[in-house]
Amino acid sequence: MNWNETRQFLGPCFPEEVRAELDMLLPGELHEIRIRVNRPTVFVTATRTASLPWSPEKQQLEAMVEALSEHSLYARQEETCQGYLTLRGGHRLGICGQVVKSDDQSVLSQFGSVCLRIANEWHGAADILLSRMNRLQSVLILGAPGSGKTTMLRDLARQLACGRNARQVAIIDERSELAACVAGVPQLDVGDSTDVLDALPKAEAIPWLIRAMAPEVIITDELGSDGDAAAVLDALNCGVAVCASAHGNTLQDAASRPTLAALMARRAFDLYALLSPDGGGRIIGLYDRTGSPLPL
Repeated sequence: MNWNETRQFLGPCFPEEVRAELDMLLPGELHEIRIRVNRPTVFVTATRTASLPWSPEKQQLEAMVEALSEHSLYARQEETCQGYLTLRGGHRLGICGQVVKSDDQSVLSQFGSVCLRIANEWHGAADILLSRMNRLQSVLILGAPGSGKTTMLRDLARQLACGRNARQVAIIDERSELAACVAGVPQLDVGDSTDVLDALPKAEAIPWLIRAMAPEVIITDELGSDGDAAAVLDALNCGVAVCASAHGNTLQDAASRPTLAALMARRAFDLYALLSPDGGGRIIGLYDRTGSPLPL
């Protein structure tokens, strides 16, 4: 979905003052729209954060969410229980409000605010990283939220899965952000020879993919649990490379987290890439499997 198509999709869901702001933005410029009941709407772009005069009432926010979900909100209750919806075009709607327990499940019953994250594809985001990979290697991309980890992983998948030397790539898209599948079909360009397993935890998805799809490399985001670490080690033991991401402002910060520390101690990754907190997917640090710095 290009920027014109994105505006055509989003525009009817918003009032005129928001549509006018959308019309002034360039492709790739908009990152987020944050909307809160009875408070100004906030646009977050690549260069600024701006407040708009639209302060929706509760009913207006609920109507907007229903429109963005293309009137399938009730049918997608399992997704809203996870706190988000993946929209057409790969955009992601984070939802916040009042949660109630129903049959041991947390259900969002009242909407108070939403964060609409715009899916921006950046072909070439992984160029520098690929130039440092002498072969098919396992890579961990570290960075703060919004630093470009998901964008880089997506482009890495695309480039590995295209061309004369295309690899068999498999994506585990636990939170439907990498490929942004709708009804099992990726909305974003993840490469010609890429298979996507959507909305399944890594511990279940890795053995599934190895049995069913025989990938050469598995790409996934946000390692965070002991189960994630065990699944990554299982893949590596089967001869499958793993490219993943995790939160971390420094390599030392990542090493202080038990899950990542276990992987780093096992030398699970051949290369670590640290991204700038300023966003844009800019690599500010490269490290080998021992944690020693490499020249940029």
